Amino acid sequence: MAQMKNVSELNKLRVQLFIEAVLNEGRLDLIDELIAADYVGHIPCAEPEVTGPAGVRQLVSSHRHAHPGLHVKVKDQIAEEDRVVTRWHATVPTREAQTPLAPAGRTAYYAGISITRLLAGKQVDSHTECTNLAAGPALAGLPRTPKSEP
Repeated sequence: MAQMKNVSELNKLRVQLFIEAVLNEGRLDLIDELIAADYVGHIPCAEPEVTGPAGVRQLVSSHRHAHPGLHVKVKDQIAEEDRVVTRWHATVPTREAQTPLAPAGRTAYYAGISITRLLAGKQVDSHTECTNLAAGPALAGLPRTPKSEP
């Protein structure tokens, strides 16, 4: 059981590395090290599915080009064996937010959960669900800066 905990912790670190280095810093050179050749990503903003390192490279590159200030922060992670569940928040500064839901003077906020399966330290599949926090009428009164979480 102790060995499984170590594998789970290693997998969490690999997902964190992907978020910090690849998504936030644009280190596309790490994609081949972190994404399996047969990877399939089920991501709501990407149709059809994202496949392989080349698909991930294209998705990350296009998102970073469109939103250079995009920043994803891990809020919580749970890992068991080959699966890592990551709850995250993403921000896109207003000058880069290209959506009618991000009014002038505001930053666009997104929240999501990704379930990632890894094999030998590489992502082999993932399922992501995300929400624009300013999209619903109940959330229209959100403050301009997010409150810190406990």
